[in-house]
Amino acid sequence: MRNILSRICFIVAIAASAFGACQSQFAIMAADANSNQQIMRDRWFYVSYNLTDESGTDGVVNLIERAGRVNLNGMLWSAPWDRADEWSNEEIARFERIKSAADASGVEIIPILWSIGYGTMTGRNPNLAEGLAIRDLPLVVHDGRARFTPSSKADFACNMEAWQENALANLRGFQDRVGKSSFCDREIFHSGEASLRFEDMESDPHGHGRVMWELTLEPERLYRASIWIKVDDFIGRPLVQAYSMSGNQLSAQSLHAKADANGKISFDWRKAEVQFRTPADGKVRIYAGVWDGKSGKVWLDDLNVESVGLVNPLQRPGAPMTVTSADGATEYERGKDWTLPEFKVAPWKTDAPSVSLIIPKGSRISDGETILVDYYYPPLVGAPQIGTCMSEPEVYEFFEKSAAAVVKLLNPQKWFLSMDEIRCANTCEACHARGESLAAILADCITKQRAIIKNVRPDAEIYIWSDMLDPNHNAHADYYACEGDYSGVWDLIPKDLIISCWWYEMREKSMEFFSSRGFKTQGAAYYDTDNLDGCADWLELCKRTPNCLGIMYTTWQRKYDLLEGFGELVKPINP
Repeated sequence: MRNILSRICFIVAIAASAFGACQSQFAIMAADANSNQQIMRDRWFYVSYNLTDESGTDGVVNLIERAGRVNLNGMLWSAPWDRADEWSNEEIARFERIKSAADASGVEIIPILWSIGYGTMTGRNPNLAEGLAIRDLPLVVHDGRARFTPSSKADFACNMEAWQENALANLRGFQDRVGKSSFCDREIFHSGEASLRFEDMESDPHGHGRVMWELTLEPERLYRASIWIKVDDFIGRPLVQAYSMSGNQLSAQSLHAKADANGKISFDWRKAEVQFRTPADGKVRIYAGVWDGKSGKVWLDDLNVESVGLVNPLQRPGAPMTVTSADGATEYERGKDWTLPEFKVAPWKTDAPSVSLIIPKGSRISDGETILVDYYYPPLVGAPQIGTCMSEPEVYEFFEKSAAAVVKLLNPQKWFLSMDEIRCANTCEACHARGESLAAILADCITKQRAIIKNVRPDAEIYIWSDMLDPNHNAHADYYACEGDYSGVWDLIPKDLIISCWWYEMREKSMEFFSSRGFKTQGAAYYDTDNLDGCADWLELCKRTPNCLGIMYTTWQRKYDLLEGFGELVKPINP
C-alpha cells in the first residue's frame, strides 16, 4: 500500500510539475505576444509637406489611405507647425482635408516641430540665430559712413593655370588620384587656358574626386570662398566646403540640378560659394569637388578666397556689437557715436552684402579714422543649416504660441521634438553668460519644450530624435561649430521622453544605451534604400529591446514604393 501511495504521489508530482511548466511556457508565449504588441504599438511613416498646394495635399491623402490599408497607424508629419498660429485659411483647409483622411484611415497624425539645429523660429525673427564672434573687423570712416574696404586682390586664388602634367603646381594640400581620375583639361575651362577635370570617380571606394588647399588667414574673421563648377552626365555631390585643421566643418554648399530619367545631372559653369569664420589660429582647409561620385565628369576652375565685411550682424541682447578705436583704448557708444542702418538679417544668403555703419554728427569718431568692430555672425554649417540660440527667451515665447495653435488645430496626444544635428550652439554671449555646460543648455531647452507641451496637453507623449543625446552619435565635444561638450546630456533630460534612434550602423549600441537607462525607444528605419533589409534588421532589434514602442518608415527623398511592404513587415501578431 505504501508503495502504491508513493507511486500515486510521484505521478501527481510529475503532473503538477508538467502543469507548472506549461503555465510557465504559456506565460512566456503570452509575454512574447504582448511584447510584440507593445513593440508594434507605433507603426509610423514620415511625411514632409508644407500645405502649399492642392496637388501636394492629394499626395498626402493618398499616402494616408495606402498606409491605413496595411495597418500603419501613425504619420510623423513635418509641416510648418512652428508658425501654426499664422496659417492662412487655405493652409487650414488643406490641413483639414488631411486630418479627415487620417481619421478615416485610422492613422494618427504626430507633429514634428521646433528644430533648434535647423533654425526654428528664425523665420519669425532671423536675429534668433546662433552666432559666432567676429573680432576686430576694421572699418574706415569717410563722409559719415564706416565701411569695410577689401584688399585689391583676393586673400588667396587658384586659377588652375599652373600644372605639372596632371597635378596642380604648388598645391598646399592634396588632389585625388592624379592622372587616374583627376586631370588637367586645356579644352574646357571657365577662364584662362585650363581647368581641373574629374572623371571615373566610381572607381574610388568613396566616389571621391576632390582637391584641398590648406590656408592661413586672419583669425576669427569672416571669409567667402567661391569656385566655378561644371558637370556632365553626373551622379554624385558637387560641393565646396571649409574645415578647421581639427576636422570641424565650418561651412558647405552643394550645387543641385534636376536629374534626367537615369538620375544624372548636367549644367554649365555655376558658382558655388561658402562663407565661414576662421578659427582662433586662422588655419583652414578648403575642399572642392565630388563626393559619392558614380558617373560622369566634373570640372573645377577659379577658386577665390577673400575676406568680407560686416555681414549679417545679429541684433539681439545676447549677440551684442561693440565698436572701438583702432588701439582698443576707446569704446564708442551706440546711438551717439555710431548707428546701424535699417537692414534685415538674411542668414541663408551666402552673398549677403556688407553693412556700413552710420557715423552721426557730433560723434567722437573722426573722418578718416579706422575703427574695429566685434559682432556675431550666423554661420551656415552642415546641410547647410543655421542654428537657433537656446538661451534667448523670445524663442520660448514663440514655442508657446505655436503649441497653443497646434492643440487648437490637432490636439495631438503624441508630439515629436525635431532636436537633431544642432551644429552651432553655446557660441554667443547669451549662452556664455549662463556659465553652464553645453549639455546643460541643451537639456534645459528640451525640458522647457516638454513643459510647454505638457501645459497645453498634460497627457502628451513626447518623442525626440536620438543623435544629440547619444554618445555613440553626436552627443560629444568638438561637434561642428559648437563650443563645449554635449556629453552627459542624457542624464539631464526628462526620463519620460521617447527616444527615436535613427543611425543604422550604430543601432545596437544606441538602443541598448537608452533602454538600459530606462527610456522608451523607437526605431527610425528605412532612409531611402532600394529594399527593406535594413528595416528587417531594425525590427529584429526592436523586438528584443525592452520598452521599444515602435518603428517608422523614414524617407527624406519621398520614396514610398516600399510602403506597403513595410506595413506587411511590421504588422503586429494580432492587428
